[in-house]
Amino acid sequence: MTTPDAEVPWTGGCLCGEVRWRSTAPPVFQFNCHCIDCRKSTGAAMLPLMFFPAQALRIDGPLVSFASRGGSGGRIRRDFCGRCGAQVTAHVDMVPALQSIRAGTLDDISRYVPKANAFLAHAPGWMPIDASLPGFPGLPRPRDAERMPER
Repeated sequence: MTTPDAEVPWTGGCLCGEVRWRSTAPPVFQFNCHCIDCRKSTGAAMLPLMFFPAQALRIDGPLVSFASRGGSGGRIRRDFCGRCGAQVTAHVDMVPALQSIRAGTLDDISRYVPKANAFLAHAPGWMPIDASLPGFPGLPRPRDAERMPER
């Protein structure tokens, strides 16, 4: 029996529909990121994101990129639709085999099931946090994956 997150494909796109993405593999990680970089790059209090195996992901459409240094000190390249400006994806140098997709771009947002909250040290005090999820003051380390629920 497969779980909803294991079912493929996963699909999504930007606000105007010019950029479309499709993954033939389920996400490896799904978590809510409260880091300052994600907050500033989205204009939101936190960013629900997913990491997919890069080789399973296909992205079609005009992308514009912006690169910066993340909280880890590594480079992050964020990709936006060249027409509507929606942030769709990011490439994080720390995890070159994975590509981040913004959960808000999913065709079916109910497929996003966060497994943790990251960078809680940066979360604003008014932000409701799901206490049933593991929380990390910074970026979860690979060994922290065992604390993330399968749900």
